[in-house]
Amino acid sequence: MKRFSCLLLALLLCCPALSEGWAPKEDLFLTKGAAPQADDWSYRSENLYISVRYERYLSSDVFAADIWIRDLSQLRRGYGGGKWGLKSQKISVIAENEGAVLALTGDSSRALTKGAVFGNGVLLRSSPNRKRQLGLIGTDGVMRILEGKDLTRADIEALSGSVWQGFLFGPSLLDENGHALTTFESDVKPANPRAVIGYYEPGHYCLIQVDGRGTKGVGGQTNKGLTMAQLAGLCEYLGLTQAYNLDGGQSAAMWLNGRIISSPYHGGRAVSDIVYVTDHIE
Repeated sequence: MKRFSCLLLALLLCCPALSEGWAPKEDLFLTKGAAPQADDWSYRSENLYISVRYERYLSSDVFAADIWIRDLSQLRRGYGGGKWGLKSQKISVIAENEGAVLALTGDSSRALTKGAVFGNGVLLRSSPNRKRQLGLIGTDGVMRILEGKDLTRADIEALSGSVWQGFLFGPSLLDENGHALTTFESDVKPANPRAVIGYYEPGHYCLIQVDGRGTKGVGGQTNKGLTMAQLAGLCEYLGLTQAYNLDGGQSAAMWLNGRIISSPYHGGRAVSDIVYVTDHIE
């Protein structure tokens, strides 16, 4: 495993400049200058395509947002109070402050005393965490998983400039062939509300929200949530090539076009960070 992580580390260090070398899905975007189109489940503009798919999976409501972006700078992290580690706020507050179109719970890395944190191309903390996998999106738009136990502070600092986003919650859910993993090093394996960031190819991503803990579903059914193994199965079912578990439970909620579209447990709670998509290119 150490050798495999070293190979991934070497690949990341060779990442090109942001979005260089990958082509947007032009036929999904509107023509240049066209006004954005939005409804309860979708958003489309000259730079962004989002379509949220709702379905009942096992005993839970699932919301899977299919996302195509023109530029990697549109896939961002937002923080309570506008700065990582400052405070917690409702997802809707952070999303609105950041000008998001779509938002999901982040990794709550502020709650962990150690572990690498990358956000919007900036290395925010370089301490290693041997118990956590890192879910990384490089400046080439590719998602990769690194084992925290194989990384030193020097390794993490060397990644600065090659990583666009880095997540610390975990675990990863799929193997290198896109198949569901069946064993996990995690304390939250039983059925729970879930949040996932998923990857198809550079420029094509997926944010997933799973409701649970007895909330009422869209059709009136009770949402039980998914175990980690069931969540991995969902990611394989959706055709993702890589997927990484984010903070779930009461934190888990999905926000689109100005409203929460999922059913968070007890209405959700304030969080320290979100993953969001914006129409703005930096």
